[in-house]
Amino acid sequence: MLESGERQVSKTVEGIRRDHVARYEWAAGLLEKGCGAVDVCCGIGYGTKILADKGINVVGLDRDKETIDFAKENYAHGENGFQLVDVSKIKDFPATNAVVCFEAVEHIEDPRPILKAFNSDVLIVSVPNETVFPNLNYAFHHRHYTKSEFEALLNECGWQVSEWWGQEGTESEVERDVEGRTLIAVAIRNKVPKHVAILGLGPSVNEYLEATKRLGGRKKYADETWGMNALGDVFICDKLFHMDDIRIQEIRAEARPESNIAAMVKWLKDYQGEVITSRAYSDYPCLTEFPLEDVLNEFEIPYFNSTAAYAIAYAIFIGVERISVFGADFTYPNSNQAEAGRGCVEFWLGIASARGIKITLPATTSLMDAMMTQEAKLYGYDTQDVIFNKQVGGSLQLEFKDKETLPTADEIEDRYDHSAHPNPIVRKNGIQNS
Repeated sequence: MLESGERQVSKTVEGIRRDHVARYEWAAGLLEKGCGAVDVCCGIGYGTKILADKGINVVGLDRDKETIDFAKENYAHGENGFQLVDVSKIKDFPATNAVVCFEAVEHIEDPRPILKAFNSDVLIVSVPNETVFPNLNYAFHHRHYTKSEFEALLNECGWQVSEWWGQEGTESEVERDVEGRTLIAVAIRNKVPKHVAILGLGPSVNEYLEATKRLGGRKKYADETWGMNALGDVFICDKLFHMDDIRIQEIRAEARPESNIAAMVKWLKDYQGEVITSRAYSDYPCLTEFPLEDVLNEFEIPYFNSTAAYAIAYAIFIGVERISVFGADFTYPNSNQAEAGRGCVEFWLGIASARGIKITLPATTSLMDAMMTQEAKLYGYDTQDVIFNKQVGGSLQLEFKDKETLPTADEIEDRYDHSAHPNPIVRKNGIQNS
């Protein structure tokens, strides 16, 4: 590996190509003296030594023994300055202030596990720019990245790009917002919210309003609030989901300039938050594309027929622990069409529940029959009362008691009659946990 032709090899920094050295000198200027850092895939260690000489407590990691031995001999900077480690196999990465990862991502067939495993506040990372420096089947490169592809990869792995830098060529210094041969991102770790409230436009969204009013604010109820469509101009939302292609919405708005769609298209132009959608356009800076390919690779189920379903799948994908859904009621007159959307949302809630995610629903929604009594949700037990007794440890023990009276023939037929849409207000208002 040391003499493969892919690594920069020299016993002194002066023998290393300028653009490689410039990246580490620039990174050393970003990091505070005394902070902890890991130089991932450090190679022969010249960059690790540059960081160490600036007072950074850095450890260089590489999987090739010959390379690490060379680093220890020529770029030593402490007893444990270099370690022989295959970072692709690390599941619990050591906590540190920063991870530096230059020209390594393109060498890894699937870099997502390692990018997710990095346990630091800041990630300073570079890749070859496919737009300027296309991958022409380089022996050691799996792929190069466009700027948008690289940002999408980092976002998927829990990182938010705070600064873009780059280098024009092989002898270039690092410059801000340069999109040259090398792309460099400074990213901060996105904190995955434990509890997300997802708001639709149905009537049970009022239960979210009541709950947050009683608690004194939305953050007292959930870590983040995600809205859908027009709710972005009604509630404060950490994320907004609007999966309709904005060009389609523009056509609708032009045809009906006084419509709610036209009003929404207007304020989306200058919206300051993040809007997740099917396709981003530069004239709507707020738009971020839904990571459809990554989500499908995770779940292998291409089944999304509503914005609500996308929002729930996204919450599962990023690893939240609790999902509360308000306003996804499907209480429309054309119930046969509305139920198609309800079925898809309930499908994704089932996926969430199977993964151990807690589901919370308002008692006034038809979703998962939350507005029905417990008795009504257990089909077939018409002659018995089913009593739920929770045991120590959380398991259930059921108790069955015969009903004293049985329903009349008319009452039975009413229950079998599905021609009318169910009354969404069967139980008292409130919030029900799964």
